Amino acid sequence: MSLAATFTRLAQRLELAMLRAGPGLSLGIRFRGRHHVATESAFLDLYGGLLARGVLIQSLNEAFNLWDLARQTAPLGAAMAEFGVYKGGSARLLCGVKASRPLHLFDTFGELGGMPETRPDIDTTHRKGDFADSRLPEVRALLDGQPDVQVHAGFFPGSAAGLESERFSFVHLDVDIYQSTLDGLRFFYPRLVPGGILVSHDYGYRPTPGVKRAFDEYFAGSTQTVLRLWDTQCVVVKPPGAGSLDQPRATA
Repeated sequence: MSLAATFTRLAQRLELAMLRAGPGLSLGIRFRGRHHVATESAFLDLYGGLLARGVLIQSLNEAFNLWDLARQTAPLGAAMAEFGVYKGGSARLLCGVKASRPLHLFDTFGELGGMPETRPDIDTTHRKGDFADSRLPEVRALLDGQPDVQVHAGFFPGSAAGLESERFSFVHLDVDIYQSTLDGLRFFYPRLVPGGILVSHDYGYRPTPGVKRAFDEYFAGSTQTVLRLWDTQCVVVKPPGAGSLDQPRATA
């Protein structure tokens, strides 16, 4: 583990400890003591456990965004998906709020060599083979006992074959690079039910400019709004009036 990664993990644990010991002491969010995350014991316990196991890369802010937004889509009833599972931490987090919805997980899980081909002219940080330390047996062990979790190992979108008629209420993209992000949008957005939510990691992260570029290109000329979240995420909410298989609608 790099020095930067070690420092980040220690900072995350310190932030969680401060939030639990005294919400008013937390420096991560102004007035966090008044934010309802301080009362979300199920989330805090799960987040802390995943941090301790070293399987979660999201910050406290990002992890709670996933938890809260996924929970809000539960009444929609449609399936959930995560493209970019890595070590399974965020997938396990989503299991805590998925209710009876199936959760589809897509990744190479290292067995196919990690990250696919990148665009060096766009993807300035990552290269083919990154994240090859992900292991499917370890992810399965982390998710053991969680109902209706379906793993699709392989290169996307080929790994989604057979799911063309599936509909989704919540989708999490965490793939870091341009082409994979674009592939994820092309597959999932048309299948997002009205009111469904799509969240992407690394949209506002300067070392991964390909993520934002993919969003900019996919939604160019459409009425769909892409909202930037803190720390690096963005969120898309499918308009209630849109058909579940509509492509982004062009403006007049």
